[in-house]
Amino acid sequence: MTFMNKHLLVVDDNSINVELLLDLLDDQGFDNVHGLSDPRLVLAHCQAALPDLILLDIRMPYLDGYGVMEQLQSTFAEHAPPIIVLTAQIDDETRHRALSMGVRDFLTKPFKHDEVLQRIRNTLSVEHRYQVRDKQAETLEQMVAKRTEELDRQSRTDPITQLPNRRALTQYLADAARQGRPTGLLFIALDHLDDVVRLHGYGIADQLMVHISHRLDDQLEASSTLGLWGGSELLVITPTAELSELRQLASRLLSCFEHDQTLGDLLLPLNARIGISWSQGHFKTERLVHMAALALPQSGSLRLQSYNETLENQQRHRLHLQQAIRGATQRGEMSLAFQPKLSLETQRVIGAEALLRWHHPELGHVSPGDFIPLAEASGDILSIGEWVLEEAMRYIADWRAKGLLDDNFHIAVNVAARQLARKDFAENLLARLAKHGIPERFFALEVTESGLLSDMHNARIQLAQLAEVNIAVAIDDFGTGHSSLAYVKTLPFSTLKIDRAFVMDIEKDPIDRHLALTITQLAHAVGCDVVAEGIETAAQADYLRSIGCEAAQGYYYARPLPADEFYRWCRDWTPHSHLTLATESVNGA
Repeated sequence: MTFMNKHLLVVDDNSINVELLLDLLDDQGFDNVHGLSDPRLVLAHCQAALPDLILLDIRMPYLDGYGVMEQLQSTFAEHAPPIIVLTAQIDDETRHRALSMGVRDFLTKPFKHDEVLQRIRNTLSVEHRYQVRDKQAETLEQMVAKRTEELDRQSRTDPITQLPNRRALTQYLADAARQGRPTGLLFIALDHLDDVVRLHGYGIADQLMVHISHRLDDQLEASSTLGLWGGSELLVITPTAELSELRQLASRLLSCFEHDQTLGDLLLPLNARIGISWSQGHFKTERLVHMAALALPQSGSLRLQSYNETLENQQRHRLHLQQAIRGATQRGEMSLAFQPKLSLETQRVIGAEALLRWHHPELGHVSPGDFIPLAEASGDILSIGEWVLEEAMRYIADWRAKGLLDDNFHIAVNVAARQLARKDFAENLLARLAKHGIPERFFALEVTESGLLSDMHNARIQLAQLAEVNIAVAIDDFGTGHSSLAYVKTLPFSTLKIDRAFVMDIEKDPIDRHLALTITQLAHAVGCDVVAEGIETAAQADYLRSIGCEAAQGYYYARPLPADEFYRWCRDWTPHSHLTLATESVNGA
């Protein structure tokens, strides 16, 4: 009697044990053998295709072997497949409990190959598979029908929240469109859910989703449907196309987010934004969802917005920019501008920040605030970033040759998160500097807080490599992002840059003055210098100098200048007369 075509299932949380048994059975000619390392998947596997024999570990996380057996017995009753227990512990308690649950045999770890094969053959033989198969044939049609129904339900339901999923929501919308029913749509985007995952784990995040879905559903009439569109995106489908009613409904739903969500002993912050679209009759499903997604507020305090054509035009503009930006450096459309950095104590020019500029032949000047986020999202920032590095180094080499740069002069280049995430970033940067013959002291980097947090581990590795050769690294726009003191402490920075938001009102706002002082003291405490951005008045410069801020840049000194103008500006720079400072104007010039 041959058993080579029998369906065997190996279940063990140790994947090495699974692979060992699979290899052994495969070598012996068994051609229908499967392995699982997650016991939670056993029931679904058996429902899809009932094994002839299960080799089951007892002690597993999430669901032990006894729990698996209980599931199988509850689902299949007398048709449950025979089980051989895999265990390293064969005490009497384990043996008795397993046998009481119908276990046929035991295999002790570590496995003896001959024993494994013989016990499998013996178990398969005594099970009288012919009789069992006859009984299975009688119920097969019912099981298949039940499983098909269950699979269909599962395919339309989110397993965590039990809400209709995207497939079900799409079908609801398609039915409404086909019948020409007035339909309103609320697209709900949940904010800060990722923070909950990072701080508390996926289990708490799942509980939070269940909690907020119940709260939202309580605000809806029976005729409305709440469903899960994505990981942190919900849809509400409601049979009304009256904008006033839709906005009222959206406001009620937003009221669920006015306070932190209570989950046991936890108070979890969760915000939401809602975009609204509607149709009076026949519509295209994808179009209606797209309109609601376009209406989602993107920033600021706005939390609710309805679709309009202006939003559509803005989206087309963004798409146009995203297409146009590809190859912009090769077409000569991009350039660098340089904004001088000056010592507040001496008013000497100590360097400059290289800023990317884009002039499109049709669109004209495009703001970096518009195109850089698009380039980061599309991945084009990598090729653009390479061009910026190369271009900045070309200017450094040229200005060194002209005598502009002394040992205290550097050019700082902004680095995007995607660039810093590359594991060879530091190595390639150093190789590029060597190719141009540029000493490391003439080059500096500026990174944003968000860029650091995207991959803290790799950022630490890359920055440490650069710090070893004394390449200065600054945290740009400090205080406007996450402002994690942990990375200020642990990452090798040399400079903190005070964002212009804390500088612009520093003359009249005592809070801004105090914040600037605090940031400066913090920087000095961890061994960093401070650069202030956005200086526009002498009073701002005086105050920042008085609190120990080392350097500044801003329109008070100069706007970002094209390379040629920057060189001339440095050559001709004369310190402002309101301060009694050293008169040396140009480093090395």
